[in-house]
Amino acid sequence: MADGNNALNATLQNESTLAQIASKHNILPQNLVNWKKIFLANAEIAMEPSKAVKEYKEGSVMVQST
Repeated sequence: MADGNNALNATLQNESTLAQIASKHNILPQNLVNWKKIFLANAEIAMEPSKAVKEYKEGSVMVQST
């Protein structure tokens, strides 16, 4: 997966086209698109982990009480 991480990093930095990065790392371009979407959707967890934990705990409490 290290190569996938390198490919995602290159994608986020716009070092090359998706096709070029995918070819270099032997990964499908669609995988890079999917990984980038997931990474960006969850970036808040890395930037504000305490907020993410709080929201998770609040959500868990709501699920348990229903």
